[in-house]
Amino acid sequence: MTDRSVLLCGTVVVCGAVSLLLPLGRGEATVIAVRTQLVSRAADGGPADGASANPAMTPDGRIVVFDTAATNLVAGEASGAGRQVAAVDLRSGERWLVSAGANGPSWSPTISADGRRVAFVSEASNLVPGDTNGFADVFVRDRDGSVQRVSVAPGHRPANGPSSDPHISADGRYVVFTSAASNLVPGDHNRQPDVFLRDLKAQRTIRVSVTSSGAQANGPSGSPAISADGRVVSFASKATNLVGAAANAVPQVFVRDLPKRRTERISVSTSGRQQNKAVIAPFSQISALSADGRYVVFDSDATNLVPHDTNRRTDIFRHDRLTGRTTLISVSSTGYEGNNDSFAPSISANGRFVIFESFASNLARGRGPRENIFVRDLALGTTSVVNVPAGGGRRAPELVKQLLQRAAISNDGRVAAFTSTAANLTPDPTNGVANLYIRRLTPPHGRLVGHPRPAPRPVIALSADDPLATTFICRLDHHDPFPCPRGSFRLPAGLTQGRHVLRVRAGGPGMLFDPQALTARVTVARHGAHQAH
Repeated sequence: MTDRSVLLCGTVVVCGAVSLLLPLGRGEATVIAVRTQLVSRAADGGPADGASANPAMTPDGRIVVFDTAATNLVAGEASGAGRQVAAVDLRSGERWLVSAGANGPSWSPTISADGRRVAFVSEASNLVPGDTNGFADVFVRDRDGSVQRVSVAPGHRPANGPSSDPHISADGRYVVFTSAASNLVPGDHNRQPDVFLRDLKAQRTIRVSVTSSGAQANGPSGSPAISADGRVVSFASKATNLVGAAANAVPQVFVRDLPKRRTERISVSTSGRQQNKAVIAPFSQISALSADGRYVVFDSDATNLVPHDTNRRTDIFRHDRLTGRTTLISVSSTGYEGNNDSFAPSISANGRFVIFESFASNLARGRGPRENIFVRDLALGTTSVVNVPAGGGRRAPELVKQLLQRAAISNDGRVAAFTSTAANLTPDPTNGVANLYIRRLTPPHGRLVGHPRPAPRPVIALSADDPLATTFICRLDHHDPFPCPRGSFRLPAGLTQGRHVLRVRAGGPGMLFDPQALTARVTVARHGAHQAH
């Protein structure tokens, strides 16, 4: 029994000792024997007896929390209370129930950066004394085992309506959430769900979904996210009065800068045009923030946020609050927009990586049928599929009609958490329900084999230190990138004679692309010229 299992489990349990994830040291080879790992396994190593969903992760990729209907994940912690919130330390293999002892279902966890605090929703009435409202509330459990109810009215009175959608700040001090309650703050008379922020240190609640002058929204708001320091909150709203008088009656994504007491519309183009179409009901428009609150990613059905958006599908966008620039995220490594819906984004703390789900078939090679999880590396401009079997190949079909989800990504982009019902992701026995998996996305190191000879179409030979690295992205001079295969291939025809610079990044299904591009100088010769080295 470790101290962490006692403090975080909130009760005496037997936590697993098998390591699920070991970090790579600097300079070690990138070949990883098991890139995809099953997390929601039973305590004895067998299949879980219930489905798992809704992962969240610490920025270092060490601790993942999720909700689950399984009763056998933690030894001695079987529960008849419905869904529970579980946590796994991916380095040590320890596991615990965050919602231990709850007499009602719990779900939608979110975790602080140090893993100390987990916020979640629960219908339980016994997590704190005096919980008599009969509604779902938001709670925070600390590593010392203590539990606080977040969705409370002044004087710690129960909320008079249900609360949901929690998101906790990096230091665990602030929690934002959605609530239909009207008694959490004075003057809440709009009869609409609103977004609130609870300061756990000051024991104070404020309403976030208000205008810059503090007026309440005239429509429902929800799906909040919070920056690392708790200063910036993003949310979606159908209100038409939050920013100015130029609203077009389309729901929008907003940001509330709390220190500046300013509300901004974020679902806008670089020139400031507000989105002309939101995500279609019953789905909610989802946003996420980088740690510093500078970058906001969101999904949208809009066609006017970026030039040449012609796919008429839900896409992922990123808005830079510093520069005002909006960019399309749901594109392939060669710049093609997705040919089907992309949605439910999450962003790494540093703002570099965006993970999302998509039905598009043209975003990355190695995808499985129908819905897939993708990660976009904004520094390199590359896109990779995430939910790939441990041994490579294509994921088997999901066992449900639609497995809609929001995946999680670590700060360095190398650890992703997602759910799947596919039977071939790992060799573990399958249970026919959704399970939680971890994928190690560590990039390979590419290699240029030999030196290309001068020729009308020079031959390039590529390799990598990981045999599963089968996708390379090439770029000649300053032209558009194009996919190139592992092994030998000829450069495209029609190149001008003379010297060119070829840059290549190695990658593959279920891994990021090599941050160190290979650079080769190639000479295009006229037909019949001497083929010298």
